[in-house]
Amino acid sequence: MQQLIPLIKDLADALQRAQLRFAFGGALANNYWGIIRTTQDVDCLVAIPALKYQVLADELNGMGCTLRDSSNNVSPLSVIQMRAAVDQRKLIECFRGSIRVELFVPVVPLQEEILRRAAVLPLDDRQIPVTTAEDLILLKLAFHREKDLHDVRGMLWVQRGRLDLDYLKHWSARTLEDPVQQELTTLIEQYADPPEES
Repeated sequence: MQQLIPLIKDLADALQRAQLRFAFGGALANNYWGIIRTTQDVDCLVAIPALKYQVLADELNGMGCTLRDSSNNVSPLSVIQMRAAVDQRKLIECFRGSIRVELFVPVVPLQEEILRRAAVLPLDDRQIPVTTAEDLILLKLAFHREKDLHDVRGMLWVQRGRLDLDYLKHWSARTLEDPVQQELTTLIEQYADPPEES
């Protein structure tokens, strides 16, 4: 993570200068709430109004980010390419050096909640908005890959007794399929605080 911190700080500065709403997610957020793991990617949810694409392109280019095509050819970011990526994949993928940056745009109500509820947390000498533990759990259960389930178990263990279970229940009913909702309920029970002895 130490190699990523300068990029994360530069990206946060760029998004703030562009006056965009954003929240860091992925492994960075997981490391605040769960069991620390390494990564070479930066994930960030960003709401990008149409009039802000040029501003964002200028900021990303200014911090040394580039696009790469399927043949690994490098080019500056342009509004046309960024809009096409959002239309096709709902994210903008760019690189600074060997580090990949994925900027996801909100397309479902939960992602708007993620931006609204983002926790402002310390990173070195500054503060950055980070996806909350509850929202990260919901996202990872929606993806439902093995590494995501591992992260969910870690967050449920580390954050036991501190999670907003009503929020998890409400949004799991809106975003997750029934078997995954039941899986979350089972995991919450499994990692709950043990009952106090009387």
